[in-house]
Amino acid sequence: MDHKDRFIDLSLSGAALAEAGGHVLAAYVLRVAEGCDFLTVVARLAAESGRGTALPLSTEDGFSRSLDVVAYEADAESGLVRLAFPLALFDFNVTDGGASISSFLNLLAGNTQGMEGVAALKLHDFHLPESYLQGFAGPAATIAGLWRHLGRDESAGSMVVGAILKPKLGLRPGGLAAAAYEFWRGGDLVENDQPQGNQGFAPLAEVLPLMADALKRAEDETGTGKVFSMNITCDDPAEMDARAEMALQAFAGMTESLAFHVDAYLAGPMALAHARRRYGGHFLSAHRAGHAAVTSVRSERGYSAFVLTKIARLLGASGIHTGTMGFGRMEGDESDRPIACMIAQDRAAGPYFVQEWHGMARSAAIVSGGINALRLPSFMENLGHTNFILAAGGGAFGHIDGPAAGALSLRQAEACWLERADPIEWAVEHPEFRRAFHSFESDADIIHPGWRRVFSPENTNL
Repeated sequence: MDHKDRFIDLSLSGAALAEAGGHVLAAYVLRVAEGCDFLTVVARLAAESGRGTALPLSTEDGFSRSLDVVAYEADAESGLVRLAFPLALFDFNVTDGGASISSFLNLLAGNTQGMEGVAALKLHDFHLPESYLQGFAGPAATIAGLWRHLGRDESAGSMVVGAILKPKLGLRPGGLAAAAYEFWRGGDLVENDQPQGNQGFAPLAEVLPLMADALKRAEDETGTGKVFSMNITCDDPAEMDARAEMALQAFAGMTESLAFHVDAYLAGPMALAHARRRYGGHFLSAHRAGHAAVTSVRSERGYSAFVLTKIARLLGASGIHTGTMGFGRMEGDESDRPIACMIAQDRAAGPYFVQEWHGMARSAAIVSGGINALRLPSFMENLGHTNFILAAGGGAFGHIDGPAAGALSLRQAEACWLERADPIEWAVEHPEFRRAFHSFESDADIIHPGWRRVFSPENTNL
């Protein structure tokens, strides 16, 4: 039996299901194995997603049938399949009644990935009703708290100019602190790179006091707040706590300058949820290192980067690494814009569903991966605002005049876009931005091909 009549009901309306609020809705793209009937596989997919089998069972009764996952859209040509999951299937904590992403992913992206007859299956979007969404904590600290600490106008917002320090560069404790200090002289936030931890050449016991001292000196020198985002990712929540407590001790008296960073994909939902529960008063950055193993646009299995990012907001990430939408060196394109919109708005459209967040605190996009001052204006034009965190690496430390000038060039690039000024004309009056043309000449040649004539040594106007 293929049970199409039980697990497929194309008369159901997605809009009506969403309005009723009794189901989690999910959108997939399915490709069936050669020789398989599309609707037969869809029925098995729905059955496996809920009850775990399409076979008739002796334990069935009216209640158990009410828990069936049902496909309410199935398009063989496009492969689009939409499933409705009854809320009663989902797990809730015994401690506080909160919802569980582990349960959520088990149902929406569990055994179905390896089903017979499935050649490819990818989850691209989901919709949560208000009653289920409110079971998730969401962010506690937000970018607004960073703006306050940095002395910014919360109503206006702005780009937080950040930089990433990488252990792969071989920086030892003194070198890390010195690099951070130089950047903080022009920028706002220094974040550990995702592999940064307790390396033998840079033990946390030595690094943290030096970083706290460097941050304090930079704050005193510039008269503005600064932020250090420390990576506390590891395998054991007890070890996460030990690292966080070391940082809190080192930054005693200035803990509002301390944020925490979790590799949310590699360490998993539990690591992010634990950090949110224990250190929710601090800005919590969720990195997505490794995510492309399942989310890449070239992958036909797993779930999309959009899904991963939406999950991070539910778990309580204050900021989420979202990529550069094709304006940096990482995979992506302009169509990734909904990722940043979904986490930063109270109501936003995804690729298949409109999600109402019902007052859940907003997350901020953290942008990293090959962005420099010359690439920023186009990125901002695509995004439509500057209320994000830039985590530059080479874009700051690759500046010909050093990281402080690199940070200033990034800030000047934001101002250029806000003024809708011509970048070359803007560069004439803004020296750090102008020097970015010399720092990133290959990008300058592509983005502003006439720059060399304007900035040539023969031009005595500069």
